[in-house]
Amino acid sequence: MINGIARFTLGLAVVTALLLGMPAYSTAAEKGAYVFGVLPSAPPVDTHTLWAPFIERLSREAGIGIRLKVYEKMSAFEQDLSAGVPDFIFASPLQAVVAHEAQGYLPLVRGSRLVSAEIFVRNDSPIKTVDDLAGKKIAFAGNKSL
Repeated sequence: MINGIARFTLGLAVVTALLLGMPAYSTAAEKGAYVFGVLPSAPPVDTHTLWAPFIERLSREAGIGIRLKVYEKMSAFEQDLSAGVPDFIFASPLQAVVAHEAQGYLPLVRGSRLVSAEIFVRNDSPIKTVDDLAGKKIAFAGNKSL
């Protein structure tokens, strides 16, 4: 069980470590509160339990209305991103790119750690270093590979 201080600290660390975005300036006035969408990475109840205290405190200390929106499925999160529903998002680097391309979301906060990736080749492949890939085509495992 995570206590209130630990939840706030974890929430603050997570928010400062990853990305937030803001697509439009007038949406909060129209809706009565900014919408903060969280990428679905855990069951909705767990996500709400972890994030709600942070969002409540952020809203109170910033003096603005912020409403937490929790998603059960990635498809619903992606649909809302495409439509510009959330004013702020907590997302992976890939989702941040998607959000920027779809609605112009801008990263406000990110961690200092660079995104890294691994490339796998067969043992008998002539490719031994990243430099060996210069000028070559690379196939990704799926359309959401970054």
